[in-house]
Amino acid sequence: MEYHTFPGQELNFSCNGEKMKKLFFIFLIPLIVFAISSCANSKEDTSGALSQLDQTLDQPNSTDDEVNPVIPIVTISSCYLLDNSSIDNSTVDNSTITDNSTIKNAIVKNCSSVSFSSIASSTIDNSTITRSTVDNSTVSYSTSDNSTIDNSTASKSRVDNSTLYYSIDDNSTIRFSTTCFSSIDNSSLDNSTACYATIDNSTIRLTIIDNSTIYHSTTDNNSTIKKSTVTSSTISSSVVDNGSNICQQSTIDNSTIDNATICNNSTIQGGSDVYSSTVDNSSTVQGGSTVRNSSSVCYATIDNATIDNSTVCNGSVTMSIVNRTVQNQVMTESVAPTLSSISPVDSDNTSNCNTTISVTFSEAMKLSSVTSNTANTSCSGSIQVSANSFSSSCVQMTSGDPTTSDNRTFTLTPSTVLSNSATFKIKVTTGSKDTSGNPMSSDNTTGTGFNTAGVSGKKGC
Repeated sequence: MEYHTFPGQELNFSCNGEKMKKLFFIFLIPLIVFAISSCANSKEDTSGALSQLDQTLDQPNSTDDEVNPVIPIVTISSCYLLDNSSIDNSTVDNSTITDNSTIKNAIVKNCSSVSFSSIASSTIDNSTITRSTVDNSTVSYSTSDNSTIDNSTASKSRVDNSTLYYSIDDNSTIRFSTTCFSSIDNSSLDNSTACYATIDNSTIRLTIIDNSTIYHSTTDNNSTIKKSTVTSSTISSSVVDNGSNICQQSTIDNSTIDNATICNNSTIQGGSDVYSSTVDNSSTVQGGSTVRNSSSVCYATIDNATIDNSTVCNGSVTMSIVNRTVQNQVMTESVAPTLSSISPVDSDNTSNCNTTISVTFSEAMKLSSVTSNTANTSCSGSIQVSANSFSSSCVQMTSGDPTTSDNRTFTLTPSTVLSNSATFKIKVTTGSKDTSGNPMSSDNTTGTGFNTAGVSGKKGC
Protein backbone atom coordinates (compact mmCIF):
# COMPACT_ATOMS: atom_id res chain seq x y z
CA MET A 1 0.00 0.00 0.00
CA GLU A 2 1.31 3.44 -0.77
CA TYR A 3 0.92 6.50 1.39
CA HIS A 4 0.26 9.75 -0.27
CA THR A 5 1.14 12.94 1.52
CA PHE A 6 0.46 16.46 0.72
CA PRO A 7 3.16 19.02 0.83
CA GLY A 8 3.81 20.27 4.47
CA GLN A 9 1.84 17.48 6.23
CA GLU A 10 4.92 15.90 7.97
CA LEU A 11 6.03 19.27 9.34
CA ASN A 12 2.66 19.90 11.00
CA PHE A 13 2.76 16.51 12.88
CA SER A 14 6.17 17.29 14.40
CA CYS A 15 5.04 20.67 15.72
CA ASN A 16 2.06 19.17 17.54
CA GLY A 17 4.36 16.81 19.59
CA GLU A 18 6.48 19.64 20.89
CA LYS A 19 3.36 21.52 22.01
CA MET A 20 2.17 18.50 24.06
CA LYS A 21 5.47 18.30 25.98
CA LYS A 22 5.29 21.96 26.91
CA LEU A 23 1.75 21.61 28.22
CA PHE A 24 2.75 18.64 30.43
CA PHE A 25 5.51 20.58 32.21
CA ILE A 26 3.24 23.57 32.67
CA PHE A 27 0.77 21.41 34.65
CA LEU A 28 3.51 19.54 36.62
CA ILE A 29 5.22 22.58 38.14
CA PRO A 30 2.13 23.82 40.14
CA LEU A 31 1.59 20.32 41.51
CA ILE A 32 5.16 20.20 42.88
CA VAL A 33 4.82 23.69 44.45
CA PHE A 34 1.49 22.70 46.08
CA ALA A 35 3.02 19.51 47.57
CA ILE A 36 5.99 21.41 49.03
CA SER A 37 3.68 24.04 50.54
CA SER A 38 1.43 21.39 52.15
CA CYS A 39 4.40 19.56 53.68
CA ALA A 40 5.83 22.76 55.12
CA ASN A 41 2.50 23.66 56.73
CA SER A 42 2.19 20.26 58.38
CA LYS A 43 5.58 20.64 60.07
CA GLU A 44 4.82 24.08 61.42
CA ASP A 45 1.44 23.22 62.98
CA THR A 46 1.60 19.67 64.24
CA SER A 47 -0.88 20.45 67.04
CA GLY A 48 -3.56 21.93 64.79
CA ALA A 49 -3.59 25.01 67.00
CA LEU A 50 -2.82 27.38 64.12
CA SER A 51 -5.55 25.84 61.98
CA GLN A 52 -7.99 26.35 64.83
CA LEU A 53 -6.87 29.97 65.13
CA ASP A 54 -7.24 30.47 61.32
CA GLN A 55 -10.72 29.03 61.40
CA THR A 56 -11.61 31.19 64.36
CA LEU A 57 -10.30 34.37 62.73
CA ASP A 58 -12.16 33.54 59.48
CA GLN A 59 -15.48 33.32 61.28
CA PRO A 60 -17.58 36.51 61.14
CA ASN A 61 -18.27 38.24 64.44
CA SER A 62 -20.38 41.36 64.83
CA THR A 63 -18.36 42.54 67.84
CA ASP A 64 -14.98 42.31 66.08
CA ASP A 65 -13.11 45.34 64.90
CA GLU A 66 -9.80 45.68 63.16
CA VAL A 67 -7.98 46.84 66.31
CA ASN A 68 -9.30 44.46 69.05
CA PRO A 69 -10.64 41.24 67.55
CA VAL A 70 -12.46 38.90 69.97
CA ILE A 71 -10.73 35.48 70.09
CA PRO A 72 -12.53 32.63 71.91
CA ILE A 73 -10.76 30.22 74.31
CA VAL A 74 -8.68 27.58 72.53
CA THR A 75 -7.82 24.14 73.88
CA ILE A 76 -4.23 23.24 73.01
CA SER A 77 -3.60 19.50 72.95
CA SER A 78 -0.91 17.14 71.72
CA CYS A 79 1.59 19.93 71.12
CA TYR A 80 5.31 19.58 71.57
CA LEU A 81 6.67 22.93 72.66
CA LEU A 82 5.19 26.15 74.04
CA ASP A 83 8.10 28.51 74.61
CA ASN A 84 7.97 31.92 76.32
CA SER A 85 4.16 31.88 76.18
CA SER A 86 1.17 33.04 78.19
CA ILE A 87 -1.50 30.35 78.78
CA ASP A 88 -4.69 31.56 80.43
CA ASN A 89 -7.93 29.65 81.05
CA SER A 90 -6.85 26.82 78.75
CA THR A 91 -6.09 23.11 78.75
CA VAL A 92 -2.56 21.93 77.92
CA ASP A 93 -2.27 18.21 77.19
CA ASN A 94 0.90 16.16 76.67
CA SER A 95 3.01 19.25 75.98
CA THR A 96 6.16 21.03 77.02
CA ILE A 97 5.94 24.52 78.52
CA THR A 98 9.23 26.27 79.17
CA ASP A 99 11.28 29.45 79.39
CA ASN A 100 9.41 32.13 81.31
CA SER A 101 5.93 31.04 80.34
CA THR A 102 2.91 32.02 82.44
CA ILE A 103 0.08 29.57 83.20
CA LYS A 104 -3.10 30.93 84.84
CA ASN A 105 -6.49 29.35 85.44
CA ALA A 106 -5.43 26.45 83.23
CA ILE A 107 -5.26 22.67 83.26
CA VAL A 108 -1.92 21.01 82.52
CA LYS A 109 -2.16 17.22 82.27
CA ASN A 110 -1.09 13.91 80.75
CA CYS A 111 2.70 13.84 80.98
CA SER A 112 3.17 17.52 80.21
CA SER A 113 6.36 19.26 81.30
CA VAL A 114 6.54 22.76 82.82
CA SER A 115 9.96 24.37 83.24
CA PHE A 116 11.17 27.83 84.26
CA SER A 117 7.57 29.05 84.36
CA SER A 118 4.97 30.57 86.66
CA ILE A 119 1.81 28.56 87.49
CA ALA A 120 -1.10 30.24 89.29
CA SER A 121 -4.62 29.08 90.14
CA SER A 122 -4.24 26.05 87.90
CA THR A 123 -4.49 22.26 88.01
CA ILE A 124 -1.36 20.23 87.31
CA ASP A 125 -2.12 16.54 86.78
CA ASN A 126 0.31 13.73 85.95
CA SER A 127 2.95 16.22 84.83
CA THR A 128 6.47 17.37 85.66
CA ILE A 129 7.22 20.79 87.17
CA THR A 130 10.87 21.93 87.12
CA ARG A 131 12.37 25.18 88.39
CA SER A 132 8.98 26.85 88.40
CA THR A 133 6.70 28.71 90.81
CA VAL A 134 3.32 27.14 91.66
CA ASP A 135 0.84 29.41 93.46
CA ASN A 136 -2.72 28.66 94.63
CA SER A 137 -2.87 25.55 92.45
CA THR A 138 -3.54 21.82 92.66
CA VAL A 139 -0.71 19.40 91.83
CA SER A 140 -1.74 15.73 91.45
CA TYR A 141 0.18 12.63 90.41
CA SER A 142 3.02 14.92 89.36
CA THR A 143 6.72 15.48 89.94
CA SER A 144 8.02 18.83 91.16
CA ASP A 145 11.76 19.49 91.04
CA ASN A 146 13.61 22.57 92.30
CA SER A 147 10.39 24.59 92.33
CA THR A 148 8.42 26.80 94.72
CA ILE A 149 4.92 25.64 95.68
CA ASP A 150 2.93 28.30 97.56
CA ASN A 151 -0.58 28.04 99.00
CA SER A 152 -1.28 24.97 96.85
CA THR A 153 -2.35 21.35 97.18
CA ALA A 154 0.00 18.50 96.21
CA SER A 155 -1.69 15.11 96.07
CA LYS A 156 -0.03 11.78 95.27
CA SER A 157 2.93 13.69 93.89
CA ARG A 158 6.68 13.76 94.30
CA VAL A 159 8.15 17.09 95.39
CA ASP A 160 11.93 17.06 95.02
CA ASN A 161 14.43 19.79 95.89
CA SER A 162 11.65 22.38 96.15
CA THR A 163 10.14 24.90 98.55
CA LEU A 164 6.54 24.59 99.81
CA TYR A 165 4.69 27.37 101.69
CA TYR A 166 1.16 27.29 103.11
CA SER A 167 0.50 24.14 101.10
CA ILE A 168 -1.37 20.86 101.56
CA ASP A 169 0.59 17.72 100.74
CA ASP A 170 -1.40 14.50 100.72
CA ASN A 171 0.01 11.05 100.01
CA SER A 172 3.08 12.63 98.41
CA THR A 173 6.84 12.28 98.61
CA ILE A 174 8.83 15.36 99.62
CA ARG A 175 12.59 15.02 99.20
CA PHE A 176 15.48 17.47 99.59
CA SER A 177 12.88 20.22 99.99
CA THR A 178 11.72 22.87 102.45
CA THR A 179 8.08 23.01 103.52
CA CYS A 180 6.82 25.71 105.87
CA PHE A 181 3.37 26.64 107.18
CA SER A 182 2.03 23.59 105.34
CA SER A 183 -0.14 20.57 106.07
CA ILE A 184 1.50 17.22 105.28
CA ASP A 185 -0.76 14.17 105.49
CA ASN A 186 -0.02 10.52 104.74
CA SER A 187 3.19 11.52 102.97
CA SER A 188 6.92 10.90 103.08
CA LEU A 189 9.48 13.58 104.05
CA ASP A 190 13.02 12.58 103.17
CA ASN A 191 16.14 14.68 103.75
CA SER A 192 14.04 17.85 103.94
CA THR A 193 13.20 20.73 106.28
CA ALA A 194 9.70 21.32 107.70
CA CYS A 195 8.93 24.44 109.72
CA TYR A 196 5.68 25.62 111.31
CA ALA A 197 3.97 22.66 109.63
CA THR A 198 1.38 20.04 110.56
CA ILE A 199 2.52 16.50 109.79
CA ASP A 200 0.01 13.68 110.17
CA ASN A 201 0.32 9.95 109.50
CA SER A 202 3.58 10.41 107.59
CA THR A 203 7.12 9.06 107.45
CA ILE A 204 9.97 11.47 108.23
CA ARG A 205 13.59 10.54 107.43
CA LEU A 206 16.80 12.56 107.56
CA THR A 207 14.66 15.66 108.00
CA ILE A 208 14.68 18.76 110.22
CA ILE A 209 11.30 19.50 111.85
CA ASP A 210 11.15 22.94 113.45
CA ASN A 211 8.23 24.54 115.30
CA SER A 212 5.78 21.98 113.90
CA THR A 213 3.14 19.49 115.02
CA ILE A 214 3.61 15.77 114.27
CA TYR A 215 0.70 13.31 114.64
CA HIS A 216 0.60 9.54 114.14
CA SER A 217 3.88 9.58 112.22
CA THR A 218 7.24 7.82 112.17
CA THR A 219 10.46 9.84 112.45
CA ASP A 220 13.78 8.08 111.99
CA ASN A 221 17.28 8.03 110.50
CA ASN A 222 18.92 11.02 112.15
CA SER A 223 16.02 13.43 111.83
CA THR A 224 15.97 16.52 114.04
CA ILE A 225 12.83 17.76 115.80
CA LYS A 226 13.02 21.25 117.35
CA LYS A 227 10.43 23.29 119.22
CA SER A 228 7.70 20.93 118.01
CA THR A 229 4.86 18.85 119.40
CA VAL A 230 4.88 15.10 118.70
CA THR A 231 1.70 13.11 119.37
CA SER A 232 1.05 9.37 119.08
CA SER A 233 4.14 8.93 116.91
CA THR A 234 7.33 6.89 116.76
CA ILE A 235 10.70 8.63 116.90
CA SER A 236 13.67 6.44 116.06
CA SER A 237 17.38 7.30 115.77
CA SER A 238 16.59 11.02 115.83
CA VAL A 239 17.34 14.14 117.85
CA VAL A 240 14.52 15.93 119.67
CA ASP A 241 15.49 19.21 121.34
CA ASN A 242 14.82 22.90 121.90
CA GLY A 243 11.67 22.73 123.94
CA SER A 244 9.78 20.06 121.98
CA ASN A 245 6.85 18.15 123.47
CA ILE A 246 6.52 14.41 122.91
CA CYS A 247 3.17 13.27 124.28
CA GLN A 248 0.16 10.97 124.06
CA GLN A 249 1.59 7.49 123.74
CA SER A 250 4.52 8.31 121.49
CA THR A 251 7.47 5.93 121.29
CA ILE A 252 11.07 7.16 121.33
CA ASP A 253 13.60 4.55 120.23
CA ASN A 254 17.38 4.92 120.07
CA SER A 255 17.09 8.71 119.96
CA THR A 256 18.50 11.74 121.72
CA ILE A 257 16.03 13.86 123.67
CA ASP A 258 17.50 17.23 124.72
CA ASN A 259 15.63 20.06 126.43
CA ALA A 260 12.28 18.44 125.64
CA THR A 261 9.19 17.18 127.47
CA ILE A 262 8.06 13.54 127.24
CA CYS A 263 4.57 13.04 128.65
CA ASN A 264 1.18 11.28 128.53
CA ASN A 265 2.08 7.59 128.50
CA SER A 266 4.99 7.92 126.08
CA THR A 267 7.81 5.36 126.06
CA ILE A 268 11.56 6.00 125.86
CA GLN A 269 13.37 2.82 124.88
CA GLY A 270 16.17 1.20 122.92
CA GLY A 271 19.19 3.03 124.30
CA SER A 272 17.86 6.57 124.03
CA ASP A 273 19.60 9.48 125.76
CA VAL A 274 17.56 12.10 127.61
CA TYR A 275 19.32 15.38 128.44
CA SER A 276 18.00 18.34 130.39
CA SER A 277 14.43 17.18 129.74
CA THR A 278 11.26 16.34 131.64
CA VAL A 279 9.72 12.86 131.62
CA ASP A 280 6.32 12.72 133.32
CA ASN A 281 2.64 11.77 133.18
CA SER A 282 2.95 7.98 133.32
CA SER A 283 5.73 7.82 130.73
CA THR A 284 8.15 4.89 130.70
CA VAL A 285 11.95 4.99 130.51
CA GLN A 286 13.32 1.57 129.63
CA GLY A 287 15.54 -0.60 127.47
CA GLY A 288 18.96 0.69 128.47
CA SER A 289 18.09 4.35 128.14
CA THR A 290 20.03 7.06 129.95
CA VAL A 291 18.47 10.05 131.69
CA ARG A 292 21.01 12.67 132.74
CA ASN A 293 22.15 16.29 132.79
CA SER A 294 19.57 17.81 135.13
CA SER A 295 16.58 15.98 133.66
CA SER A 296 13.42 15.43 135.70
CA VAL A 297 11.56 12.11 135.78
CA CYS A 298 8.14 12.42 137.42
CA TYR A 299 5.09 10.17 137.58
CA ALA A 300 7.03 7.70 135.43
CA THR A 301 8.24 4.12 135.34
CA ILE A 302 12.00 3.57 135.09
CA ASP A 303 12.97 0.08 133.97
CA ASN A 304 16.53 -1.05 133.26
CA ALA A 305 17.65 2.52 132.70
CA THR A 306 20.43 4.79 133.99
CA ILE A 307 19.52 7.97 135.88
CA ASP A 308 22.53 10.25 136.26
CA ASN A 309 22.65 13.74 137.78
CA SER A 310 18.86 14.03 137.48
CA THR A 311 15.82 14.53 139.66
CA VAL A 312 13.40 11.64 140.12
CA CYS A 313 10.13 12.84 141.59
CA ASN A 314 6.75 11.31 142.21
CA GLY A 315 3.29 12.46 143.19
CA SER A 316 0.45 10.46 144.65
CA VAL A 317 1.23 7.36 142.56
CA THR A 318 3.86 4.73 143.28
CA MET A 319 7.01 4.99 141.21
CA SER A 320 8.50 1.76 139.94
CA ILE A 321 12.30 1.73 139.61
CA VAL A 322 13.54 -1.68 138.44
CA ASN A 323 17.01 -2.86 137.39
CA ARG A 324 18.49 0.57 137.03
CA THR A 325 21.61 2.45 138.05
CA VAL A 326 21.13 5.74 139.91
CA GLN A 327 24.19 7.99 140.10
CA ASN A 328 24.72 11.48 141.46
CA GLN A 329 21.04 12.33 141.58
CA VAL A 330 18.40 13.46 144.03
CA MET A 331 15.26 11.35 144.34
CA THR A 332 12.32 13.40 145.51
CA GLU A 333 8.57 13.05 145.87
CA SER A 334 5.71 15.46 146.45
CA VAL A 335 3.53 13.65 148.99
CA ALA A 336 2.88 15.69 152.16
CA PRO A 337 3.74 13.91 155.45
CA THR A 338 1.00 13.08 157.93
CA LEU A 339 0.84 12.18 161.64
CA SER A 340 0.74 8.49 162.51
CA SER A 341 0.34 8.89 166.27
CA ILE A 342 0.62 11.30 169.22
CA SER A 343 1.24 10.40 172.85
CA PRO A 344 -0.40 11.01 175.29
CA VAL A 345 -3.55 10.53 173.22
CA ASP A 346 -6.72 12.59 173.45
CA SER A 347 -8.70 12.23 176.72
CA ASP A 348 -5.88 10.31 178.35
CA ASN A 349 -5.73 10.80 182.20
CA THR A 350 -2.11 10.45 183.20
CA SER A 351 -0.99 10.21 186.76
CA ASN A 352 2.55 11.11 185.71
CA CYS A 353 3.28 14.84 185.74
CA ASN A 354 6.77 14.03 184.43
CA THR A 355 5.36 12.52 181.23
CA THR A 356 7.15 12.98 177.90
CA ILE A 357 5.51 13.95 174.59
CA SER A 358 6.05 11.88 171.45
CA VAL A 359 4.98 12.47 167.84
CA THR A 360 5.30 9.91 165.02
CA PHE A 361 5.15 10.91 161.34
CA SER A 362 4.20 8.83 158.29
CA GLU A 363 7.70 9.13 156.80
CA ALA A 364 11.21 10.29 157.59
CA MET A 365 11.36 13.97 158.38
CA LYS A 366 13.90 16.68 157.81
CA LEU A 367 15.54 17.09 161.23
CA SER A 368 15.96 20.84 161.04
CA SER A 369 12.20 21.28 160.45
CA VAL A 370 11.01 19.41 163.61
CA THR A 371 11.60 21.86 166.47
CA SER A 372 10.23 23.01 169.85
CA ASN A 373 10.59 26.06 172.10
CA THR A 374 13.48 25.40 174.48
CA ALA A 375 14.32 29.00 175.42
CA ASN A 376 11.05 30.19 177.05
CA THR A 377 7.31 29.63 177.28
CA SER A 378 6.41 31.26 173.98
CA CYS A 379 4.44 29.20 171.49
CA SER A 380 7.13 28.56 168.88
CA GLY A 381 8.59 25.57 167.07
CA SER A 382 6.82 22.98 164.90
CA ILE A 383 5.73 20.90 167.96
CA GLN A 384 3.97 22.81 170.77
CA VAL A 385 2.25 21.84 174.05
CA SER A 386 -0.12 24.29 175.80
CA ALA A 387 -2.56 24.29 178.76
CA ASN A 388 -4.47 27.33 177.44
CA SER A 389 -5.10 26.39 173.79
CA PHE A 390 -1.93 28.24 172.68
CA SER A 391 -3.48 31.62 173.46
CA SER A 392 -0.76 33.00 175.71
CA SER A 393 1.90 30.42 176.56
CA CYS A 394 3.29 26.98 175.83
CA VAL A 395 5.31 24.46 177.81
CA GLN A 396 9.07 25.03 177.60
CA MET A 397 10.99 21.93 176.52
CA THR A 398 14.40 20.60 177.51
CA SER A 399 17.35 21.87 175.55
CA GLY A 400 18.16 19.63 172.59
CA ASP A 401 14.56 18.51 172.11
CA PRO A 402 13.06 16.95 170.18
CA THR A 403 15.12 13.76 169.94
CA THR A 404 14.73 10.89 167.45
CA SER A 405 16.40 7.64 166.48
CA ASP A 406 14.69 7.05 163.14
CA ASN A 407 13.68 10.54 161.98
CA ARG A 408 10.03 9.50 162.20
CA THR A 409 9.26 9.43 165.95
CA PHE A 410 10.28 12.53 167.92
CA THR A 411 10.26 12.80 171.72
CA LEU A 412 10.04 15.98 173.81
CA THR A 413 10.59 16.36 177.55
CA PRO A 414 9.18 19.40 179.43
CA SER A 415 11.88 21.42 181.20
CA THR A 416 9.68 21.41 184.34
CA VAL A 417 6.97 19.04 185.56
CA LEU A 418 3.50 19.62 184.20
CA SER A 419 0.88 21.18 186.44
CA ASN A 420 -1.42 18.65 188.11
CA SER A 421 -5.12 18.53 187.29
CA ALA A 422 -4.64 20.39 184.01
CA THR A 423 -5.51 19.68 180.39
CA PHE A 424 -2.79 19.96 177.74
CA LYS A 425 -3.16 20.01 173.96
CA ILE A 426 -0.45 19.12 171.42
CA LYS A 427 -0.01 20.96 168.11
CA VAL A 428 2.15 19.94 165.12
CA THR A 429 2.49 22.75 162.58
CA THR A 430 3.17 22.85 158.84
CA GLY A 431 6.73 23.80 159.70
CA SER A 432 7.39 20.06 159.87
CA LYS A 433 8.74 18.81 156.50
CA ASP A 434 9.81 15.48 155.06
CA THR A 435 13.26 14.85 153.59
CA SER A 436 12.00 16.00 150.16
CA GLY A 437 10.94 19.32 151.64
CA ASN A 438 7.20 18.62 151.53
CA PRO A 439 5.43 20.27 154.50
CA MET A 440 2.40 18.95 156.28
CA SER A 441 -0.74 20.04 154.48
CA SER A 442 -2.16 21.77 157.60
CA ASP A 443 -1.58 22.25 161.33
CA ASN A 444 -2.68 19.27 163.43
CA THR A 445 -3.98 19.91 166.98
CA THR A 446 -5.36 17.31 169.35
CA GLY A 447 -9.08 17.70 169.97
CA THR A 448 -9.64 17.34 173.74
CA GLY A 449 -6.05 16.98 174.91
CA PHE A 450 -4.73 14.82 177.78
CA ASN A 451 -5.25 15.39 181.54
CA THR A 452 -2.81 15.25 184.45
CA ALA A 453 -4.53 13.53 187.38
CA GLY A 454 -1.75 12.33 189.65
CA VAL A 455 -1.46 11.81 193.37
CA SER A 456 0.12 14.78 195.05
CA GLY A 457 3.76 14.12 195.81
CA LYS A 458 4.03 11.22 193.41
CA LYS A 459 5.45 11.18 189.86
CA GLY A 460 6.08 14.90 189.98
CA CYS A 461 2.54 15.85 190.85
